[in-house]
Amino acid sequence: MKFPRAFIFGIDGGDWAILRSLMSRGLLPHLSRFHDEAASAALTCTQPAHTAPGWASLVTARYPGGHAAYQFFHTQEPSYRGRVTTSADVGTSTLFDWVVKQGWRVGVVNVPMSHPPRKLPGYQLTWPLANTLHFCDPPGLLAELAGAGAPFRSDLACMYRGDLSYIDEALHNIEQRKNSIKYLLEKHPVDLLATVITETDRVCHHYWHYFDPTHPQHPAAPERKYARAIEDCYKAVDSAFGELLALMPDETTVVVASDHGSGAGLEDLSLNSVLAEYGLLAMCPAERAPKDVASWFVEDGRTIDWERTRAYSPVPGCFGVNLNLKHRQELGAVSADDAEAVLRDVEEAFRELRTRHTQRPVFRNILRAAHCYPGPFTRLAPDLLLEPEEETTILSGHLSGPLWRPSYQTGLHRFEGIWMQRSPRVRTGALTQPMRIVDVAPTLLADAGAAWPEGVTGRARSDVMRSGLVEEGGCLAEDGEGAAGATMDEDPLVSERLRAMGYL
Repeated sequence: MKFPRAFIFGIDGGDWAILRSLMSRGLLPHLSRFHDEAASAALTCTQPAHTAPGWASLVTARYPGGHAAYQFFHTQEPSYRGRVTTSADVGTSTLFDWVVKQGWRVGVVNVPMSHPPRKLPGYQLTWPLANTLHFCDPPGLLAELAGAGAPFRSDLACMYRGDLSYIDEALHNIEQRKNSIKYLLEKHPVDLLATVITETDRVCHHYWHYFDPTHPQHPAAPERKYARAIEDCYKAVDSAFGELLALMPDETTVVVASDHGSGAGLEDLSLNSVLAEYGLLAMCPAERAPKDVASWFVEDGRTIDWERTRAYSPVPGCFGVNLNLKHRQELGAVSADDAEAVLRDVEEAFRELRTRHTQRPVFRNILRAAHCYPGPFTRLAPDLLLEPEEETTILSGHLSGPLWRPSYQTGLHRFEGIWMQRSPRVRTGALTQPMRIVDVAPTLLADAGAAWPEGVTGRARSDVMRSGLVEEGGCLAEDGEGAAGATMDEDPLVSERLRAMGYL
């Protein structure tokens, strides 16, 4: 049986504070043992800390300005539609393309931003933000898995839907994912296998107040099942990882990483409400909404009056603000001559904003796109990025209700995630400096003896290797283009699921 040269095990939202707490109690024996045998570090992720730019940055070794995946939906959409970000929109090659050029076969299982499947030797079970059965390549693999007693469901079908009984489904999903991957390892050998367990992220979002006794929404007597939901989810991940790791020979380069961390969620601030208070955004009755406008631009019978709006938040969770520019947006109200003055007005509005409880500035940084998202795809980024001082605050796009409200997700993302790498060539122990998310792929490839393109942002970390040296890998020719594919508009089922998750 042929086993992978490299294995990436992604834990969506994986957080060191949770891992260390559970490892210290002996609850994660496989991850604990792996940690002791691996190099490890905090992982600095993307701003904002979000699944879409996080995993896209990890597999492309570029930050969002270099690959164009800023959120689940496009943040610069001229007609204000909800246009889904897909693998076809990732405007560059990926780790998977690079190793295929070197004769490797790849297996991609449930990696966010991987749908639709690219044409690669091996197999792909992608992560669709669409109600589709066409998320598999080769197409007959889903039937084969089902026939072998290892069925695989798309991540969309497995999302949290507002019912706290979800924890039972989450634990079952992790077991099923593990069974599918074990079958694939045996029957469909590949050189690089990458998989992501997403249930950790969902459970942290919606059970954090049960897990954390300091959370203001923590019940006086939490039901045991809910209080242990995060712990049980991580234990299930540990068990799955242990079974998969046991199938890897010692030579395999194994990486455990996340796209961001997790922590308490306390407050929700509506960016559109702030803009409305400062006269930068206007509203009108919902029946005046443009055709096919994104669902998040209609709320409680109201929509944005685009012809009287100078600035708006384009997609909930992107932590960004766009100018409503003439000749860029279809109903733009800001001329090119006025753009700089309006940007300064928006910046001033958010600089003046203070927290409700401490009266400190809400935002640490208010950054222009060219500063925070340099690269060939800067033009597709929000015009401004807002970085809250407190990571306990989520920035939403509500059009009604109060400016501030308790966060629907009681657990929110954190900028710092996890990273570990093990092989016979790796120096065991904690690095003195954090690992950048864009350095994960080059560091893995340097360890596994493969090359990567010269033009990527990421670099192989020499302090990971026992020798202190890495082979120069930046010599691979690169096409510089992503996959070809059709545009995907917002799907009502997808919006329903993301809304239940608290993303819309």
